Amino acid sequence: MGASVTAIVEFAGTHQGLAYSLIVAVALSEALPVVGAFVPGDAIILGISALVATGALHLWPLIAAATLGAIIGDGVSYWLGHHYHHAIIGRWPLSQYPALVTRGEEFFQCHGGKSVFIARFTPGVRAIVPLIAGTLLMSPTRFYAMNVFSAIVWAPSHILAGAAIGASLVLLGAVAGRLAIFVVILIAFSAVTVWTTRYAVRRLPPLAAVGQDRLRAWAQTRDSWFSRQLLSVLDPTRKELPGLALLGAILIGSLWSFVGLLQDVVAGDPLVRANAAVFDFLQALRTAWIDQIMVAITELGGATVTIAVTLATLFWLAWRRDWRASVYEVGAVSAASLFTLLLKVTLHQPRPIAIYSGWDAFSFPSGHSTVNAALYCFLAIIVAWEVGLRWRFVIASTAALLVTAIAFSRIYLGVHWISDVLAGLAFGVAWATLLTIAYLRRNPAPVGAGGLCTTVALTLLIVGGIHIERQHAADMSRYAVREKTETMALAAWWQHGWSELPPRRIDLIGEIEEPMTFEWAGSRAALETELAAKGWTAPVPWTIRSTVAWLAPDVRLADLPVLPRLENGHQEALVMVYPVAGQTADARLVLRLWRSNVVLSGVGRTAVPLWIGTVDEERSTRLMSALTMVRGTTDYDGPRDILASAIGIRRVAMRGADFQQAGWDAGVLLGQASDR
Repeated sequence: MGASVTAIVEFAGTHQGLAYSLIVAVALSEALPVVGAFVPGDAIILGISALVATGALHLWPLIAAATLGAIIGDGVSYWLGHHYHHAIIGRWPLSQYPALVTRGEEFFQCHGGKSVFIARFTPGVRAIVPLIAGTLLMSPTRFYAMNVFSAIVWAPSHILAGAAIGASLVLLGAVAGRLAIFVVILIAFSAVTVWTTRYAVRRLPPLAAVGQDRLRAWAQTRDSWFSRQLLSVLDPTRKELPGLALLGAILIGSLWSFVGLLQDVVAGDPLVRANAAVFDFLQALRTAWIDQIMVAITELGGATVTIAVTLATLFWLAWRRDWRASVYEVGAVSAASLFTLLLKVTLHQPRPIAIYSGWDAFSFPSGHSTVNAALYCFLAIIVAWEVGLRWRFVIASTAALLVTAIAFSRIYLGVHWISDVLAGLAFGVAWATLLTIAYLRRNPAPVGAGGLCTTVALTLLIVGGIHIERQHAADMSRYAVREKTETMALAAWWQHGWSELPPRRIDLIGEIEEPMTFEWAGSRAALETELAAKGWTAPVPWTIRSTVAWLAPDVRLADLPVLPRLENGHQEALVMVYPVAGQTADARLVLRLWRSNVVLSGVGRTAVPLWIGTVDEERSTRLMSALTMVRGTTDYDGPRDILASAIGIRRVAMRGADFQQAGWDAGVLLGQASDR
């Protein structure tokens, strides 16, 4: 395997305990009443199992962990029903989900004892049937026989499917590691999108109805023009009112999100700082295989395909003489496009990578995200309005997956920041929802759900396929990875260039963390060798034993692994620890090193990489005498000075009074490798 595969194997191999424990927890929680309905267990299990083929995890322990979790989860659910009988149905939280209980009872009555086995493979009832079996006093012997048998069949079917995905990735050689991570992210991303859509379709209408009743009660106590208008809108005799209330809740939430994102961009809040971290994180995952898929997806959201879908649906609506729907659809797409353009030329936010010119050179908000969200959200709502609940979920999920995939492709390809995409999605959904509220209030005629969906699907397939065929090669070149490496003279860095590097670490969500107190010019191996000679060591790796050690009553900090940290989306390239002597508390120094985007050049020397890092002190505490917690101190000067002694104190440069804080004098240790 290539270097990238080796890297992911080493990383996943040191986190085995977490992976196996997570499989047990997910399989267990998926079988618990109510909880299991909200846990995307299948997606998580498949994603983790994909790492088996890389050697990071082992097949049989994963199967055993999934089997154990499934047996325990169903067993707990059955025990609750068998112990509390039917009274548990009336208790919280089951009392809040009568439809789920009814569906489970009907399923059990239909299939009898076999329902325990069948439900294991049936989403929607797997989390309630074991409880129902207990309340109906199913024989424990029969239940546990079916429980164990179903778990033995269910666990291998999921683990082996995930392992097969991973095995196909291994065939891709050096890119398999990054592909495996991407598959896990993609599965989790899709699962969250589908779960959110299902929650909105099934759970939000009752909540919106409660809010509607309270608002109507408030309006009834007032005698004003506004209250009378509000009562006419909230007339309980109107059949479409619950749906309109749901759309109103979505509208308010989307507008609130967009305004918050706009404020963050203008004010430069943490979300904007997270832009670079997410950008660097995703760029590190890029491979030619993933690029092929992401470029094709982004082409499906381009103007050519979007205009084709709009025109095709307009022809369908015109054929049905539904002129109102046609006008609203044109308004959804055209206004979203115009708003995006106006905001871009107003804010002048630059893109992560400058590959466009003119007005398209500006980034906020994402045009792909805004226009596609407005178009497909509008179409999905008017179609879902005239179909049953099951098809509503299918239509909403399909539209949500398509729009979010297009939006994600823009972030992955590096042409938009995450704030651009989130703002575009928020405004597009808000605008489409506002239009559909106005459209649906007048009891519109059916749009022909089946025909409209078929028209959209065929247009995407035909026009999208032709567009991808014609543009893919050129777009692959346009969206190719562009390195952001900067070159600086070694002497310039030593004199003043060091101050141009980040003064503090920025985590993945954009928060400013501890100061960067160390910069190193030269090979990482040279620093590791030099520190090892002075007593610095590599930390304990993440294994099952070291993970469980966090729960041990008398564990020393030296026997615990180091918690990882990201700097602008990058994982540490080097971590070393040093024991602190003379402390009353258990303590250690931790050096973390990340590679910067600067390469140093000098006369007569080859270019060398430049590394930036932090060194701080960690101390251990006990949480309720059950869990070891690690906390850092606010003293950064002392650990930096100890590191300086270990490398021979090359130079401590001072940033200035503006950077000083409690525990840090704004000094940065500069070091050069002797073999540079």
